Amino acid sequence: MNVTEAELVAWGRRVGREVRPPVFIGLRGPLGAGKSVLARAVAEGAGVCEYMPSPTFNLVFRYEVGGDESGGHSAVIHADLYRLRSPEELAGIGWDDVAGDEEAIVLVEWPERAGRHLPQERWEVHLRCAGGGGGRREIEVKPFGGPPPLPGFPARAR
Repeated sequence: MNVTEAELVAWGRRVGREVRPPVFIGLRGPLGAGKSVLARAVAEGAGVCEYMPSPTFNLVFRYEVGGDESGGHSAVIHADLYRLRSPEELAGIGWDDVAGDEEAIVLVEWPERAGRHLPQERWEVHLRCAGGGGGRREIEVKPFGGPPPLPGFPARAR
């Protein structure tokens, strides 16, 4: 599916408002494809009001949310595994707590760096810059296992 950045952000906000935790969403794609843009939009939709820096250097940020807008989740966890050299380094960032949080929306950029440590039930969103300019993105959304539904996309895998 080919979307504008504004459409990507609108969908991300809707995901943040409507998805039910626990949910793990892996964000794949090259540098500049829109992974952080989508992560920030999901967090905003979930009720995160504070500035969200890129987790590239700290690797993991946890944002507490609450109130009616949170949809029942207590946190948004945003991780970026780009700097990991091997999946064995996951232990140093508390990966089991991150990936297994039962009350959170977990957003992970560069999930492929986790190797076999990815949760069996998850979504993976593949983003690519679409040709032709204009900030358009090519987006592909795939479920693995039986994750909770994401709004705005058909139930079938694309």
